[in-house]
Amino acid sequence: MNMENKEYKYVKFLPWVGELYTNETGFQGKKILVLGDSHYCAKDENRNDKCRSKGDCSYECMNDNCYKMTRDLIRGEYMEYRSGRSKSAGHLQTILTFEKNLFGYTPSPQESINFWNSVIFYNYIQHSQYKPRSRRKTEAEEIDDYKEAFKEVLAEYQPDYIIIWSKFLFTRDWLPDGAPESPDYTLKAEYNGVIYDTPVRTFKLDAGDPIPAIIIQHPCCRFGKDQVKWHILLKAFLELED
Repeated sequence: MNMENKEYKYVKFLPWVGELYTNETGFQGKKILVLGDSHYCAKDENRNDKCRSKGDCSYECMNDNCYKMTRDLIRGEYMEYRSGRSKSAGHLQTILTFEKNLFGYTPSPQESINFWNSVIFYNYIQHSQYKPRSRRKTEAEEIDDYKEAFKEVLAEYQPDYIIIWSKFLFTRDWLPDGAPESPDYTLKAEYNGVIYDTPVRTFKLDAGDPIPAIIIQHPCCRFGKDQVKWHILLKAFLELED
């Protein structure tokens, strides 16, 4: 188990970490963690005999191809596409939709590359799903492991803000408990007479300040494509410059 020389107890899918994040430059001076939902094991060559026999994904089946799926998606696929070195990328429309929501317009390739070089991207669920809209059965102890894995990432990288791409994780209460001294609240922002809102969770580390996390609809779903709504809310949450 190589795990690219990083030892974690619970994290399986290693997070993508931009070089500007680690230099503490961040995006507009802010350290941001973008939290995705899950991976899909679409490449059959990644599924070893044990995976095929189970028809499922378990920790004992995982290998180095699994561990670096998140990093390969951003560095090996998406950024290669945006730099013009590749004609396609996994989850292309999902990532492009998120960028439009964040920027309020379609960013240039260089703006896109700079953004992903400035943030962390991490997927919360630590088992691959076999195909979209067909989730594997998740046991209670696995959800506990997901929570502990998330805490490992927060403790190591200590972001200032978290953008959670999944209301599924929030409504099913799969996320760790928020900090009692910084309770959950509803973020509201107005644009052209319309008030938009979305939940915010807060996570408390053993050391450090509480970390606020905005809950947004996943960019792949219909409700996640409302660019006006999500740009207004993300801009207010992150206190972004125009």
